Amino acid sequence: MRLLLELLALWALWDLAVVPLLGVRQLLPWRLADMLVAGRRPLLVDVRTPLEFRLFHIPGSRNLPYPPDLSALAGEDRDRPVVVVCMTGHRSPFAARTLRKAGFTRVANLTWGASAYALLGGDVQSGKG
Repeated sequence: MRLLLELLALWALWDLAVVPLLGVRQLLPWRLADMLVAGRRPLLVDVRTPLEFRLFHIPGSRNLPYPPDLSALAGEDRDRPVVVVCMTGHRSPFAARTLRKAGFTRVANLTWGASAYALLGGDVQSGKG
């Protein structure tokens, strides 16, 4: 039980202290689901491995494994909202920071990642999509 509490404390510390220090805005999974249902579709950049992506992903996501190849985003509107996704929200903040440094102005990290999004009922699909 103590180990579980310590892990939860570390996870909370990550979300409440480390990610904000990176200058990355957090987006809760249910907020992303609300945006997608309302038709406000951000650019979804999924930085997981191709295998992870094939297991499941948010429809419309672009798989750019970490570290993302920014040349794949050439021509994208740098003012369009971008949500960066990984499996648990621990790789994506670093990718989000990279996108901000590259000039993308409205970048957010999906808090707790694709796992939480799926567990909370968000629409996901399998395959290359």
